[in-house]
Amino acid sequence: MYKHTHLLLLLFIALISGSCFLRKKEKQQPIDYAAQGYVKALVVDYELDGCKWMLRLDNDDPNDDDKKMEPDFLFSEFQKDSLPVWLKYQREERISICMAGETVKVIDIKKR
Repeated sequence: MYKHTHLLLLLFIALISGSCFLRKKEKQQPIDYAAQGYVKALVVDYELDGCKWMLRLDNDDPNDDDKKMEPDFLFSEFQKDSLPVWLKYQREERISICMAGETVKVIDIKKR
């Protein structure tokens, strides 16, 4: 009886450990941000009058001009020059003294 209890206890511990391992493995799957509507962009420290932090679409085509955008708001954790990010945005018509790019509302942003 004593041996059966130990055997059941060991089996129970093995099952719990295995399920925890599988959950950790599931969480490590990379997220496909492009499939979710995000675009690649770079945060740029744009030193112009009235401008500071801009976003530039990270275009793979070297012959294509990079599109600059002025975000409505950018959290301090993203205020780093040349920081690669995943960006979901919406065009926004608003008055800006920067006038260096299109004004946009940041819907979501993630570090790449």
